Parts: sequence; structure tokens; C-alpha cells
Amino acid sequence: MITSIADLVAFLRRFHRHWIDDPSLAPRRIPADLPPGLTTIYRELGALVEIEEDRGPFAAQDALLPVSRLKRVNGMIEFACENQGNWSARCPVGRSDPPVFSNAADVWAIERRGFVVVCESLDHFLITLCLQEAVMGSQHLVALDADRPPHELLSIPLQPLWLDGRYVSGEPDHHYYGSFAGDVLVMESSDDVWIGSPVKNVAGLVARGIRVQAPR
Repeated sequence: MITSIADLVAFLRRFHRHWIDDPSLAPRRIPADLPPGLTTIYRELGALVEIEEDRGPFAAQDALLPVSRLKRVNGMIEFACENQGNWSARCPVGRSDPPVFSNAADVWAIERRGFVVVCESLDHFLITLCLQEAVMGSQHLVALDADRPPHELLSIPLQPLWLDGRYVSGEPDHHYYGSFAGDVLVMESSDDVWIGSPVKNVAGLVARGIRVQAPR
């Protein structure tokens, strides 16, 4: 199970190892007042965050912003955004694990509310975001049309990695499972199941009777 930013970093260093030999970022480039969780991700994985090509490791569906693109707005750091710029996410500086504010609800809500708290913990939000991008940025990626439990979806065993993850909806609607080898990642969100891997043809791992949508 992933229970901390340190666990997340250890998992992603293995999962993303095909991208770059050393994913760390020079500490001098990281602002000194960032919350520790964000600082740790940039220090240990920052070179991967800087990759902004289509379906990059941290910028496939949404994006964790590179250090060079961080914005300061009203005492907050804007650190993430939707890939077409429809919403962004911010957190206060000077606190160890601050809440996350986002205006994502303005995309689907009738009444615009602007930036509101969507998660009480930045570390929690970052784990959910970074695992989402790891799945969606995988070289091998499929969506499944299934209503079965995750452990029945693939022909290989899975273990829970991060359950009840809160993201911009503010609800615990993201659940992640992984292979014991750490090279297959499953994301179950509100109405979708995605399977991703940097090295394995995941379409070939889908259990009999599960309908596979077109790979990406």
C-alpha cells in the first residue's frame, strides 16, 4: 500500500524508470517555501515532471506543473491544472500539509463558486493526481467496460495501492491497484477503469469476458 509521499516516490521511481536514468531535480531550482510533499516530489522526480510532451509521466490527462511553471496567486502556489486549462489547483505556502483549493466544479456546476477546498491534505491530493497521470501516461493503456471488482479484471493478481483517493470532485472516487511486480497499474474512478503499463501489453492481461475499449 501507498501511505505517504515517500511511498509514492518509491513506487513511481520504479514505474517510470524507462523514462530517464536519474529523475531528480537540482534542489536549487525548488522554491524554499513549498510544502514538504511537493518539495519531495520535485526533488526526487522533478526531471520527469519537466517532461511536458503528450502523455508525459506527470502530464497525460491533467498535469502536475513543473517548477518553472508554478504560479503564486494570493498567497498560494498553483501547482496543477487540467490539460486544456479548464481548472487549476492551489495550496497555501508555509504549511506542512495544507488543504487544496480548486475551481474544477465551475466546469460542471450550474453556479460558479471559484476556488473551494476539494481536499484537506495536499499530500493526499498529490498521491491521487500522480497515480492518475502514471496510468494515463503509460505506453500501454486500455479502458475496460466492466462492472466487476478490480481483482476480477486481469489474469494476474492485483494488490490495493491507494484507495478512496480524493481529487477535484472532493469525493473519495479514485482507487488504484497494482501488480505485485509493480509494472501494471489499475485506476478505478467514478465511471471508468483504466489499465496502464510502461512495458506490458495490458490488453493481453485482461480476464476472459471483460470488454476492452480501444487502446490509446
